Amino acid sequence: MERSESASFSQFSNDQIQKIRDVFQFIDDGGDGKISKSDLLKTYANLGKNGMESQVEEMLASEKVTELSFPEFLTLIGGKLTEFPDEQEMADALRAFDRDGTNELNADVIDLRQNLRDAGFENTAVLEAILKQFSTAQLSGERIFKGRKFLDTVE
Repeated sequence: MERSESASFSQFSNDQIQKIRDVFQFIDDGGDGKISKSDLLKTYANLGKNGMESQVEEMLASEKVTELSFPEFLTLIGGKLTEFPDEQEMADALRAFDRDGTNELNADVIDLRQNLRDAGFENTAVLEAILKQFSTAQLSGERIFKGRKFLDTVE
């Protein structure tokens, strides 16, 4: 595992590593430098996701561990984060919908929703939750997706 750990550290900037360390410390409920099954289950429960025991067991089994150290967590997260587009890619995509040409990346919710569905985004529950969380109603009644707020949150 040592080779993959150093590869994971090298694929992140210092700022990204610090943010991942902050997440690690948040999940590490006992503060012992390890994320245990109970730490993960408690975190899921705090997020309103109960009954995640089999998924947690499967994740730990896939890593062949019973708890995760920070380097192991970084390796696990690193594999997942590479599947997620970087902020610049998302900003460029949102710029295509930007209504006012500002760096706020505001987009009409109806237009954004339709284009995401046309592009194959099929998880409507997740899409609607994101649109609800990051949009505001205008006096005209239309809803505007706050792209910059979204990017700042997922960064």
